[in-house]
Amino acid sequence: MNFARDKPGLFRTAFSVPNNLGELAPEKGGDTGLNPYQLLCMAIDQFVQAGLISPKQRKGVEFIAWSAVHGLALLTIDGPLRGAPCEQTRLMAQRLL
Repeated sequence: MNFARDKPGLFRTAFSVPNNLGELAPEKGGDTGLNPYQLLCMAIDQFVQAGLISPKQRKGVEFIAWSAVHGLALLTIDGPLRGAPCEQTRLMAQRLL
């Protein structure tokens, strides 16, 4: 959230992806060799392994998580929350997560 608000141009660049998620370049993930989408999927898989979400709930949840976080970030840089105090949007982000 803070990254999107503080550096909206870099945020937009970081999240511009090809139509096919399989085409994402691995180098986008830094030291891990994984791109952000792959890191998100891996984290969600770990939630399943830890029993935080059921395997039945797993399918497609990465897109729900991605859209929620991305949507709130865009609301703070381009939408009706762009003038909201940082503390307010920080609290919203905490509740979202």
